[in-house]
Amino acid sequence: MTRCGSRVRRNRTMPVLVMFATAALAGCQFRRAAAAPVRVAYGDVWADSAGGAVRVALAAGVLSGRLSATGEWQLFRSGGTVLLVRGTGRGVWTVDRRGDRLRIVGGGGKSAVRDGPLVARALGPRTFVTWNGKRYRGELVISPAAGGEGLLVINRIAVEDYLRGVVPLELGDVTSAERAALEAQAVAARSYTYARLEDVDAPGRPYDLVATTTDQVYGGAGVETQLADEAVVATEGQVLTYDGRIVNAPYHSSCGGSTAEPDEVWRESPLPYLQRVSDRVPGTDHYYCEGAAAFRWTRTFTRAQLAAAVDRYLPAYAGIAESGVGRVRLVVADPTTPSGRVAGVTIVTDRGRYHVRGNDVRFVLRSPAGEILNSTSFSIESTVGADGRVASLTLHGAGNGHGVGMCQWGAIGRARAGQDYRTILATYYPGTTLAPVTAATAAPPAPPAPPAPPATMQSGGQ
Repeated sequence: MTRCGSRVRRNRTMPVLVMFATAALAGCQFRRAAAAPVRVAYGDVWADSAGGAVRVALAAGVLSGRLSATGEWQLFRSGGTVLLVRGTGRGVWTVDRRGDRLRIVGGGGKSAVRDGPLVARALGPRTFVTWNGKRYRGELVISPAAGGEGLLVINRIAVEDYLRGVVPLELGDVTSAERAALEAQAVAARSYTYARLEDVDAPGRPYDLVATTTDQVYGGAGVETQLADEAVVATEGQVLTYDGRIVNAPYHSSCGGSTAEPDEVWRESPLPYLQRVSDRVPGTDHYYCEGAAAFRWTRTFTRAQLAAAVDRYLPAYAGIAESGVGRVRLVVADPTTPSGRVAGVTIVTDRGRYHVRGNDVRFVLRSPAGEILNSTSFSIESTVGADGRVASLTLHGAGNGHGVGMCQWGAIGRARAGQDYRTILATYYPGTTLAPVTAATAAPPAPPAPPAPPATMQSGGQ
C-alpha cells in the first residue's frame, strides 16, 4: 500500500480496479471537507454528511464503460450544468472517448458527442447509479482522463456513505462477536479519509482518494453489509486526534507479532501516535493476530524467478538507469529494526551492488505473478551454485502489510477477547483521542507514500 495497509484477506473476492492516472481534470470541482457539517446534494436528493464529502477515483484510462441506475436518474453534461438524459433505470448507456470529448451511446444505438465532464445523479434515496453494473451511492463524474487515453471515473459521495463501501472490504467477513474490530476499522478509515481530504491541495488533482489499496479498498453500495453499516453508524463522525488534530491512521493486515514505527518502513520521522505495539496476548506465547493466514509465511525463488524479479523491478527502486542488472550472486539483509523488520536488502550482481531500503523491498522481491512480498519481517536462506550465482532464495517471514498502525487481524483477535473499539484504537494509536470530526482541525502531515511503481507495475499492495 501507500498509506493504509494490506486488507484482511478472507474468503471474499476483492474487486479488481484499473490503475489510476494522476494528472489534472479540467473543470471538475467539488467542495472539500468543511469544518462544520455540510449537506451534500445529489440531484434533488439531500444527504446529511457528518463533516463533508469525498471524491473517489474508481478507474482511470478505461476505454469505455456502461452507465445506468437502479431507478430514475439524470445524466448531465458540461460538468453537471446541462441536462442530457432522463433515465428510468431500464436502459444502459455506453460512454467512451472521442478526442477530448465524450460519446454517449443509448440502447437504441443513438449516440451523441458532448463536452465533459458527464455527471450521473440518482433521483431517489433508494436509487443507485451504476458503472459497469456496480452500484454506487452519490453521483458519478465521467471525464476524459489526462494524457489523451480513456476515461476517468469519479464517485462523489458523503464520507459516511463512502465508509460503508470501505469497511467490509478492508476488514473482510467478520462475525457479530468481532464487531468491535469493525468499529475500530470504521474510525481508522474515517480518520485516514479526512487526513487525505486535508492533504490533496496539489493543483489540478481531481479526486481525493482512489478505490484500491493505494488508499482504501472501496466497492460501492454492492459490498455493504449489515454489520459494517452498524459499525459506521455506531461511530458516526468519530475520528482519531492528537493535540486536537485529525491524524493519519494507517493500518495493515497482520503485524506478525509487533507493529512498526514509520521510520522503520518509510522515509520519514517518527510520529508520537505511531509507536511499536506488541500483539502478544499477555501471559501467553500467543498473539492476537495469529489467526491470519500470513502470520507466518515462506516464499522461495528459483534462480530464474529471482532473476526475473530483479531485472524487472530493481531498477525502479535502486535508482538504476539502465536495464539488465546482471546475474545475482548474493542477497543480504540489513540488520533488523526494533520491531524485527529488515531495514533494507543489498543485492549483489556481477555488475554491482544495489541497495533497496525499507518497504521498497516488498516491491522488488515479487512473486512470478507480480504479487509484492507480504512484509519486511523476514530472514533469508539462500543456496549458491558452483558458478557463484544464487541458485535459490527462501524468505521465512511474519505478517502481511507495512506493519504501521492498526493490525487488522490483531483488532479481530482483541475483539474476540472482549476489547471494545476504543481500547483497540488506543492500543494501536497510543496517545490519540476520539473526537467528533467537526471539533477537530486540519490533519498533520501524513506519512509519505513509497516510491510509485512504473506505469507497467500493478499499484497497491500496501
